[in-house]
Amino acid sequence: MAEETKLISRYLTISNNRGLVGTFSSLGAGVKSLTLDGEPLILELSDPSAFLCSPQFFGKTLGRVAGRIKSRLKMEDEVYRLLGDEEGICLHGGIMESLSFREFSATVENDNGAPKIIFEYHSPDLECGFPGNLTVRVIYSMPLNSDDLLITFEAESDKDTPVSLSNHIYWNIFRSENVDNYTLKVNASKYGAFKKGTQLINRTVNVPKYLDFRNPSLLKDKLDMIKIDIPEIGTLDHCFLFDNVDGNNPQVILDTPKLTLETFTDYGAVNFYVDSSMTDVEFTNLPGLKRRRAIAIEPQMYPLSDLILRGGRHYNHFIRYHIIKK
Repeated sequence: MAEETKLISRYLTISNNRGLVGTFSSLGAGVKSLTLDGEPLILELSDPSAFLCSPQFFGKTLGRVAGRIKSRLKMEDEVYRLLGDEEGICLHGGIMESLSFREFSATVENDNGAPKIIFEYHSPDLECGFPGNLTVRVIYSMPLNSDDLLITFEAESDKDTPVSLSNHIYWNIFRSENVDNYTLKVNASKYGAFKKGTQLINRTVNVPKYLDFRNPSLLKDKLDMIKIDIPEIGTLDHCFLFDNVDGNNPQVILDTPKLTLETFTDYGAVNFYVDSSMTDVEFTNLPGLKRRRAIAIEPQMYPLSDLILRGGRHYNHFIRYHIIKK
């Protein structure tokens, strides 16, 4: 898709009063870069064209449905064939045809002096196989006097349709060589277990030892355990169900040597992905980043029964990433 359609993007930059600066992309309503006091907080690709067309979704909005679902969708008496792979799995709403690679309209506004960007896209009925004409808005804002990146997701459809929007920011704090010395805490005692031989969730179970982050845990220790216990996956790429939905307290705390990142959300679950894909792309952060180079924190809907947006209803959820300097 990328080569055939020559993907392009409009970039917009906003900042607060405390040194937080973000550059955002109209293609995929994505986050191209995010810095604090001039230092990177996320992976930033050296080649701008790689950001536009990479299948790793760097910084992009995920949807119509973040995560993996069956490509055969049955709703009432209708069966819909979603864009999927040979194993019958639809990833992030259709991989290279998904919302991550659609051109959104973009406007910049001020909310009591605080900047915000509103991206909007109209997804037609049966795009990537999904029912309903869906309007999606992704709103990025930065309060002037706190180091927060707030993402608001809104949507409406004229038909019942599954919707679960998220973002695929890869966090790499201040040019880290890897995330081994990051500590992760998650308010979750259950997670989505996979159908054998796939990464398609088919049941909710208690977290095993290697996925238990209820107490702050060094990522290196957990990742080493995962590599031994589930070598076919070999990294953290799992969806956790929060023990309670609480948008006023952090559901996820990522602690690093230079700062702490707290994630607030009204979603009921979060997927984590530690990028160990070894894909040969270069970043402005550090040359030669490969193994465990970043972690994606993707709050989202869960399970599938909760993904259905009823026709005429309004979808509204938020993710707030709060940065605490040390």
